[in-house]
Amino acid sequence: MTLKQETKSNFLSLLRCMDPSIDLLGGLRSVPFVEDRISVIDQQITDEHKINALLKILCEVPDDIQESVMNGLISALKSSGQEHVANIFRRESDKVPMSDEHYNTLMINIDQLCEFVDPENKLLDKLVSRRVISLTDAKYVHATTGYTEKVRKLIGVLTRKSDDAFDVFIDALNQTGQSHVTYILTQEGNSRPLKEEYRKRLLISKREYLVNMIDPKNSGLITSLMSKGVFSNYDKERVTSVQPDTDHLRNEIILDLIARKSQCDFFNFISALNDTGQTHVVVSLIGADIIAKVKTVYESGADGSQLPDVDAELLEYMREMFQTNGDVVRRVNELLSHNGISVSGVREGCIEVTFTCENVESLRYFRELTESGKLEQMLSEAFCSQFANKGLESLQLTIPNEQFEQCSRTFSEWIPMTSDHRKSLLSSEEWLVDKMIVSDDFLDKLSLCRRRRQAIEQAATQEQQVKTLLNIVSRRPDSAFTQLLSVLNDTNQHEVAAIISGDSGSGTGSYERGTQDVRNKSDCGLETLLRLIKKAEVCCVDEGFWPVFNRICAVARDLAMSLQNLREQHLVPMSSLSLQTPGKVIKRCVPRHNR
Repeated sequence: MTLKQETKSNFLSLLRCMDPSIDLLGGLRSVPFVEDRISVIDQQITDEHKINALLKILCEVPDDIQESVMNGLISALKSSGQEHVANIFRRESDKVPMSDEHYNTLMINIDQLCEFVDPENKLLDKLVSRRVISLTDAKYVHATTGYTEKVRKLIGVLTRKSDDAFDVFIDALNQTGQSHVTYILTQEGNSRPLKEEYRKRLLISKREYLVNMIDPKNSGLITSLMSKGVFSNYDKERVTSVQPDTDHLRNEIILDLIARKSQCDFFNFISALNDTGQTHVVVSLIGADIIAKVKTVYESGADGSQLPDVDAELLEYMREMFQTNGDVVRRVNELLSHNGISVSGVREGCIEVTFTCENVESLRYFRELTESGKLEQMLSEAFCSQFANKGLESLQLTIPNEQFEQCSRTFSEWIPMTSDHRKSLLSSEEWLVDKMIVSDDFLDKLSLCRRRRQAIEQAATQEQQVKTLLNIVSRRPDSAFTQLLSVLNDTNQHEVAAIISGDSGSGTGSYERGTQDVRNKSDCGLETLLRLIKKAEVCCVDEGFWPVFNRICAVARDLAMSLQNLREQHLVPMSSLSLQTPGKVIKRCVPRHNR
């Protein structure tokens, strides 16, 4: 077939798999007929439009030079890494474009791929080293802003590659700790993507709290995540190299990375939080666990030799159904979810199922559900029919009373820091840097881990020590606030304790109320001033200019006094000059708490 015939008969396939790369277009600049029309291709905006323009040009090649143009085109395709496309025009190897099956697999799952693929975690490097994508492709993807767009660009690049690129992509995912993404594409393997309900908590519903409360610097969290295999060294660098290096920005990155990990990685993240003294964060994020043992009951006469195998099969089946929210457990999950309960794990050991209660109300409902026998009945109905031919009759659910008591204690002991207490700590910071004494005796009385204490002790100045201490305490459970006040009083720092708690008239409570009053007065005065100025600008035909001008001066003077008072309450240095009006001096006021 001629070049024109090959192009027309394979037009759609070429449109999908040909890559209008710089290397290809550069090679075509020496091909007769095409070289004079490269500018037409360059003017197109998208890759699809560029390929469409190129294919149209190929369909217009004169008959007498079609052979030479085809030879030049094939040479340019091979030199730009598109041998699979060159084989469409002339088969010289076993390289073929991506199959419809692999192409459709990528397209159908692109929404999940955009949510879970981490393109930066050495994935691009692996694909370049395996010669699936070029260094130019990798730079093109890397230059894109945002993980979602990076993944979308990467998938677009992959779909234009040869069919074996799909399998290499799967291998690269497995080698970079992304086997949960492999499961999305192949439905094979034991790793699963993070459940949507947990992703939403990390990214939306619990995000503000998590950003404010997780201690990413002084707790050893990053080290714990690395030791559990959740974070790679590259993940660590992405978190610790953020600029400016604040707790908030570190937490933003940590949450974004965890949201792209597997279900197993998420629960290892939970474990890392517990190991670093941040159980209060866990309780707020997912709640507290209750472990139930499931015992299988078989019909009399069932073949006893098969029972261990049936238990093992049932275990895997239960795990798969709860992980994927399969049809058989959908009714159970809906009932549990509606009441703040979820199944967070199924493991060996007489089949243990971990139920997670979000709060005290969820725990109370879960206890009623188990004691009434309703949950046991629903589990039997969900799973026994699948194994009825092997003699499985029912399931018995056993939860010791100690499990409920332990869960209740977890909720009471790990109450998250209240917003009022956190606000009191952080708003008192500027007042306390010169007043609080951070001594060895003081630190001995606080329940701080080695890392947190070292972070305070190694702060460069007394001011930084106080700020580090307040930041650490503000990210602890609510009991830490009460403990701090107690330790302050034990070390005779009663004034500092009073400022934090707001019990004294000199504390921040009355200070903030006074500040708000001044702000309200300033806002009102500013609105009046702007209204009078506007009135003066339209010449004030009815009232006259000077009466309005005098009122402007009066309001401006009052506004200036209010702003001066506000600045003084924030300890902002003032000019030595006083605000004066004819015959009157406005003296500098001293805030009541400084008298």
